[in-house]
Amino acid sequence: MGTQGYTHGRFVWRELMTTDAAKARAFYGALFGWTFDEIDTGVRSKYSLIHHGGKQLGGLFEHHGPSQWVSYVSVADVDAVARMAVELGGKVPRGSEDIPNVGRFAIVQDFAGALIVAFHDLKGDPTPEPARPGEFCWETLGTPDAARAKAFYGKLFGWTTMKGWGGTATMFTTDDSTRGQIAEIQENKEFKPAWLPHVRVEKLVPTCDRVSELGGQVPAPLFAVPGVGRIAVIADPTGGHMSIFEPARK
Repeated sequence: MGTQGYTHGRFVWRELMTTDAAKARAFYGALFGWTFDEIDTGVRSKYSLIHHGGKQLGGLFEHHGPSQWVSYVSVADVDAVARMAVELGGKVPRGSEDIPNVGRFAIVQDFAGALIVAFHDLKGDPTPEPARPGEFCWETLGTPDAARAKAFYGKLFGWTTMKGWGGTATMFTTDDSTRGQIAEIQENKEFKPAWLPHVRVEKLVPTCDRVSELGGQVPAPLFAVPGVGRIAVIADPTGGHMSIFEPARK
């Protein structure tokens, strides 16, 4: 997963837990041009690495629960983060646990039930680079309590918050700057609390059409963020949700 050096507090990996790995691979391969390499991690015997443009982007594996994307955050001490999560009113459904020759992780559930993974890669993290089409570029937290989420994740990962996107949206940042922005908070009491990863695409509407052709769904209307771009939430045929993003033309 890693290269060298660490980017503590940044998202470094995304992973799909799916009810049908073969169906998920076919869908995302056709939609984004992703390719897959099945490996034995020592934790899961059938784990598919996601590749695109010469990069490893994430992974997917089959499990018995609902299909769901989860995002990994780089931390210095996984065990300390896991303990802190419980102290802050969250839970640790799995961990802390080693992936042989890769690193250590813990699955954390925040106070509202949203899942996120604290991760430390033995070989370091990827160098942050602008996302190209087909690559992950952003995260959004949907939560019923934005104020509590700010406090929870601020203490857990050292994130701070700042205004972005025209001074209205609330962003998590690693260093109090726009350069350190890594995610957005959306307060919503209607939907299940969750972290939603975003993938950059060239054209949003044709990609949404392709989602439907491939057996997926577009459950949320397309919406535009002035000066930033257009976004749509999609669901793969197994029920895993993510967002796709078309940047505004400059």
